[in-house]
Amino acid sequence: MSSASTDTHTAEAAPDVGPKRRLHPATELVILACSLLLVFGIPSPIVPAIILACSLVTVMASPVVRLRAWAMTVGLLCLPTLVVLIIVQGLFYPGTEVHVLWQAGPARLSVEGLSIAVQIWLRVSSLIGLCALFGLGTDSARLFDGLRRLRLPPAVAYVCASAIGLIPLIGARTRHIIEARQARGWATDSWRVRIRLLPGIVVGLVTAILLTVDQRHEVLEVSGLDSSASTVDLQDHTDGTRQRLLRILAPLVTLGLIVASVAGILPLPGAAQMIGGA
Repeated sequence: MSSASTDTHTAEAAPDVGPKRRLHPATELVILACSLLLVFGIPSPIVPAIILACSLVTVMASPVVRLRAWAMTVGLLCLPTLVVLIIVQGLFYPGTEVHVLWQAGPARLSVEGLSIAVQIWLRVSSLIGLCALFGLGTDSARLFDGLRRLRLPPAVAYVCASAIGLIPLIGARTRHIIEARQARGWATDSWRVRIRLLPGIVVGLVTAILLTVDQRHEVLEVSGLDSSASTVDLQDHTDGTRQRLLRILAPLVTLGLIVASVAGILPLPGAAQMIGGA
């Protein structure tokens, strides 16, 4: 009796509620696709800004994705893009009839150039933020289950899921190659040495990837996924009527918002209006 009571109290004290808090991977894929459609379908910086903010909030509340990893991924990819866009579009916009905010010699900061830079950067940043959120929180099995629930062919789902598994493989292979060169006396801490070693690293990576793809193709044939119609999930996922309804309504609402924006029923301000008004 004491042992059973102890086991009961232990189970109550540490319930396994982690997976129950996550959406089904098919629902995550639908939300990702709808968000990307909104970002590139509505010509207003408000939409990508809201989606980027929602991605940040989701990362902060996620039990799987680390905020530091997400922020470093987004920052390393987005900050250089912002600098390039401000220089190319903001300071050297080729238009003649522009509203100049600041000028120094041939460089001039115009409302039109800055609005294009802001619009492109917000779209790219929201795209990277969404993909980083999904990629850092999804493994091959989750992606496979999500694609199969969306009724993609098993072979296509397997290939797409395997692509995510190649990303950590590339990183691990690169580290192993660099460590092997370092053990042979190469000063791999120097960027010049790494550039000299780059052709050999690329050849090694390509060879490893080809071997891995060939092995996974054999697994695909042996397991019968290319002809099987089974929809059994590889992992346990929480799904229900609400999520199934969400997967149906989300694309309809997304298309409705895009059509309303194109027709002028949803008059969201553009980047030029917001910057000019500011």
